[in-house]
Amino acid sequence: MTEVKAREWLSRHLGAAEADQLERTAVSVSPARSLGLVTLLLGWYEHVARMERELNLPDSDRSAWGAHDLIAADSLRDFIARGLEMIPERGSRQFSAALDEVDSRFLSYTEVDKLNILPRLDGDEVRVRGWWWTRIPCSGPIRRDLDRFSASF
Repeated sequence: MTEVKAREWLSRHLGAAEADQLERTAVSVSPARSLGLVTLLLGWYEHVARMERELNLPDSDRSAWGAHDLIAADSLRDFIARGLEMIPERGSRQFSAALDEVDSRFLSYTEVDKLNILPRLDGDEVRVRGWWWTRIPCSGPIRRDLDRFSASF
C-alpha cells in the first residue's frame, strides 16, 4: 500500500486538524526516537495491508515478509496502544474508529496462536501483551515461517 493510499484512507476517518493534533501526540519508540500517533496508525495500516496481500505468496518469493515482520507489526500496535492512553477519550473517537477498521482487517486473516509462538520468538514471554500478540496469519509465508520456528521450540 502506498503512503498516498494510506493517507486517503485516513482522511475518511480524520479531518486535517484532528490528524495534526493527534500527530503531536508523540510516542517513544526507542530511547532516541518518538513517532506521532497518526504516523503509527498509518504504519499499522500499511503492515496489515501488506501481510494480507502476501497471504498467497510462495516461500520462494524473497520479498515476502516473515515472522519477525509480524513481530515488528505487533510492536507498532503496542506503540499505538500506549499513545491512546495519552489522549482524551473525546479526541480519540474518530481515531479509534480508524484503528478498529485496521484491527478488524488484521483479525480477518489471522487466528489464535495456540502455541504461543510469538512471545517465545520475541524472547519475552512474561510481559503483558495486547490481543494482537495472540494472533497469527492463517496461511502464507509468515505463517509457514512461524510453523518452522514452532517446530524448534
